[in-house]
Amino acid sequence: MEDKNFDLLNLYKLQLSDSKIAFLEREIDKLKANEELKTREEELNETLENYNKLLSSYNELEKERKKLDDDLAMKNEKIKKNEQKLSSGTITSAKEIVSLQEEIVSVRKANEDTENRMLEIMIKIDDINESIKSEKEKKEKISSYVDKLKDEINGGIKVIEDKLNKYRGKRSEILKQIPDDMIVKYREVKEKRGGIAVGILKERMCLACNMEMSTGEALHMNNLNEVYKCPTCKRIIIKYRGEIDLINEEFRE
Repeated sequence: MEDKNFDLLNLYKLQLSDSKIAFLEREIDKLKANEELKTREEELNETLENYNKLLSSYNELEKERKKLDDDLAMKNEKIKKNEQKLSSGTITSAKEIVSLQEEIVSVRKANEDTENRMLEIMIKIDDINESIKSEKEKKEKISSYVDKLKDEINGGIKVIEDKLNKYRGKRSEILKQIPDDMIVKYREVKEKRGGIAVGILKERMCLACNMEMSTGEALHMNNLNEVYKCPTCKRIIIKYRGEIDLINEEFRE
């Protein structure tokens, strides 16, 4: 590769920036795909569904109980009126008296059935109320935990996003220091080599692919101001110099 009139270390910084940005983006994706949160949210949805079903059943039973209660009140009023007729002395027909008495007996019998049904419903309502109370407590407990977990995850994402923005800003500044043609070449190699376009040549070792080259090949790559190509992985490589360690430290946080 031809010698380029720019600081080659910026090319290495660009690689470290891209690697750091990719790593941080993966970390954010991991937090967003939190398995425990997903499990808890599914549990919460299931609890909400059960809770709503119980409320629906409760409302249906209450509706039936109210209807029976109204029916019972209406029939009791009818019994009261018939008893008032019998006791008023205004009815003299034996047949009418017997008819009213039979109707009162019939209505009272119907009322007994209604009261028994109402008792059954009230027992069911009591049972459902206990279940509703239990499911509500469970729902609130899970919901509280889900909210706490979301806050923790969002807090973690915020910390990472702050770092991400810092490295994106740093990357933008680094790009300004690299010629356009070298950026194009960098992107081509990066796309072909799994996101890693630049490595360091230290002694005879390419630190990008961790493969040693021959002594002859290494001897021809002794210019600190020139970019080379690794004969094994075909990545861009830069001759090691002391500043590399400081750059690595800068991107290690």
